Amino acid sequence: MSVQPRTLYTFEEYLAWERTTREKHEYFRGEVFAVGGASESHNLIVLNVGAELRQQLKGKPCRVYPSHLRVKTNSAGLYT
Repeated sequence: MSVQPRTLYTFEEYLAWERTTREKHEYFRGEVFAVGGASESHNLIVLNVGAELRQQLKGKPCRVYPSHLRVKTNSAGLYT
């Protein structure tokens, strides 16, 4: 049994490639992982939770975003 070597990407390579695809992916320590789509139920839950959070945070320095925003967690080095 042979093991295929993993291809590692720089963050810049990942971003350039991600801009050309229709699918969503996450980047973690040089590896790229496909992320599945969401169901109708999931999207309704996200909308309802987001609307409630927005109301609760009105006038505060916090913001609520839907899922279509790329976020980097510095502690883990994850881009999702």
